Amino acid sequence: RELQKEVPQLSLSVWNSENADYCNYIGNVKGSYLIFGSVYSENCYYGSPYYSRNCVDTLVVRECESCYECVDCRKLNRCFYCQDCWHSNDLSFCFDCQGCSDCIGCAGLRKKQYCIFNEQMSKEEYLQKKAELDLCHPEARKLLKAKLQELRLSIPHRYMQSAQVEDVSGNYVYESKNVLQSFYADRSHDCKYCAQVVDLKDCYDNNYTEENELCCDYLGAYQVSRVCFSKFCNKVSDSFYCDACHQGSSNLFGCIGLRRAKYCILNKQYTKEEYEKMVPRIIEHMRQTGEYGEFFPIEQSPFAYNESVAQEYFPIEKKEALKRDWGWHEEDQKEKYLGPPVDVPSNIDQVGDDFCEKILICEVTGRPYKIIPQELAFYREMKLPIPRVCPDQRHLNRLAVRNPRRLWDRECAKCRKPIATSYSPDRSEKIYCDKCYLSSVY
Repeated sequence: RELQKEVPQLSLSVWNSENADYCNYIGNVKGSYLIFGSVYSENCYYGSPYYSRNCVDTLVVRECESCYECVDCRKLNRCFYCQDCWHSNDLSFCFDCQGCSDCIGCAGLRKKQYCIFNEQMSKEEYLQKKAELDLCHPEARKLLKAKLQELRLSIPHRYMQSAQVEDVSGNYVYESKNVLQSFYADRSHDCKYCAQVVDLKDCYDNNYTEENELCCDYLGAYQVSRVCFSKFCNKVSDSFYCDACHQGSSNLFGCIGLRRAKYCILNKQYTKEEYEKMVPRIIEHMRQTGEYGEFFPIEQSPFAYNESVAQEYFPIEKKEALKRDWGWHEEDQKEKYLGPPVDVPSNIDQVGDDFCEKILICEVTGRPYKIIPQELAFYREMKLPIPRVCPDQRHLNRLAVRNPRRLWDRECAKCRKPIATSYSPDRSEKIYCDKCYLSSVY
């Protein structure tokens, strides 16, 4: 802990990116604002896009372009307010649609076009009904969401999202084999308890990382092997309890911020012989004190509990956080001048260029927020209304529609086969196993 306080730390984790000053934990990103955990994305604002362009307000979308308010989607173009949709174009307020285009308020469709609330229409009927729905009006959007929710409850839900997998459990697992109790895992093998990972082999308890092998209790960055109980290292091997070490380092123990280093303990250089003699003794001492074999303790986090993503997936009350000495952060609530009240037009055509100078008040939290020029240009291009809630609340709204990162033992609602699913038993959706689900949608 003393070493952590002495060694300078990067303010943001940013790799190979440009014009992305207000983003964190990103790689190969251009021209973006307030996106987090993203890679290979361009002109994206608010959210966590991957390999995407020109997207706003997203949560874990991949290979998407010109999308808005989409959650857990892949390969979409010009889609708005969608969840769990794939390979589709021009969808609005849709759930679990694949290979579709020009659909509104639909759920569970495959390879369909010109549908509204799962009803097939001609192109002319569809365009007329779409104009009547007035998707830009706040009340119309509210009714659409309610109607879609009714439709979602009437169709079968797949017990987990996956494709091209063998012997996996969790949710959102793709092109993987023997990956258990993991969430958002791609192209991985022989792993367990992992989340938001790509190209992992023989890993356990890894999070937000890629291209690792034989790693345990590891968080962040990529291309590490035989690294345990460490975080934010890059191209490092055979190391333990390290933080932000990079560029081909190896055989480190308890080090922070080293580059191209070998045989170091607590940032102090040793010979190979000294290192190999001292490390087993340190490990044995840590075993006796109960410290070895676990990730860094939460008390060493530089952030309060509710400032971290832990609060998003494992929420607790302020009282509980303080009781456990995990910290709790509250914003300064002092009165500030917010300018004159602002009327937010429902029609984007009524919004002038000076709108970005105005301070808006979130309808939910009462907090001030602004619209950035790039964001306004996006709304104009997509014919979308100005959001009436602040970015933080929009993020919380997207989180609220996702399933938790937890599994329950249940039975398929149709064939009674045992399944492990992120849908809790008290939910009202019909949950099907793969075989029953696929037979119902094709």
